[in-house]
Amino acid sequence: MMEKTLRRILVGAVASLLAASASAQVIYSAGFENPPFATGSIIGQDGWAAGSTSGTSQSIVDSFARTGSQSLFWNNSVTWTSFYSVRHAFDGQAGAITPATPLEISSWLYVDATTGPDRLYGVYAVNSGTGTLGSTVLGITISGAGAVRAGKNWSSTYNAPPLYTDPQLVGNWVKVVLSYDGTDGGAAVYDSAENLLWSTAFAAVSLANANGSGVGSWNVNLGSDYITSAARLGKGYHDDFLVRVVPEPASILLAGLALLALRRR
Repeated sequence: MMEKTLRRILVGAVASLLAASASAQVIYSAGFENPPFATGSIIGQDGWAAGSTSGTSQSIVDSFARTGSQSLFWNNSVTWTSFYSVRHAFDGQAGAITPATPLEISSWLYVDATTGPDRLYGVYAVNSGTGTLGSTVLGITISGAGAVRAGKNWSSTYNAPPLYTDPQLVGNWVKVVLSYDGTDGGAAVYDSAENLLWSTAFAAVSLANANGSGVGSWNVNLGSDYITSAARLGKGYHDDFLVRVVPEPASILLAGLALLALRRR
């Protein structure tokens, strides 16, 4: 009887830990819905500012979305064929980012099937409240060919060999994730059902302001880029953008094992 009671306590405690993970510390989230977003340029709405090339080619639209009715649309299909971004600044997390509680930056991306192989859509973390694509310290992009590029600088997101390629990344909603644990970082891609498709790690990521105490001291750029001018026309969407500090599953497992050890005593 006592063992069953302890087992119920253990299960309940682990469930609570999992719930705590699910409700991790959200720094910012945006589904680009109304309110607070009206259709039209995102610049000036909910803290978003112009990034590279004045943030041209983007708009909030109500014609296509992953969830809800609105998303951030990039139209590079006729004109605006250079690189563009919009940015949102965030406060430092005052030491809350650790290997057990890393920073996670995620966005759902949709690269339209008409997009050329040289057109890219991505997410970029910057160690400055006002920095744009050239100041990227951790970024990830997906091309019109389904090629994933990622790394610790802007060049690695457009001018480096792909780290992973999957044609199914085009014409479907996929989630891209950047992570930072206070020292190192990583990047990952998930399919529409949130199954992990690919991930990688990077040592010594220069995103220290994200873990400092500054106000508006770092930012995330959402944007569009290109590799060469050969086939750089395209369309892309961002939706369900999220920045949070979240416990790693490993830390939850360790806590559960600790509770199990107490039960065995």
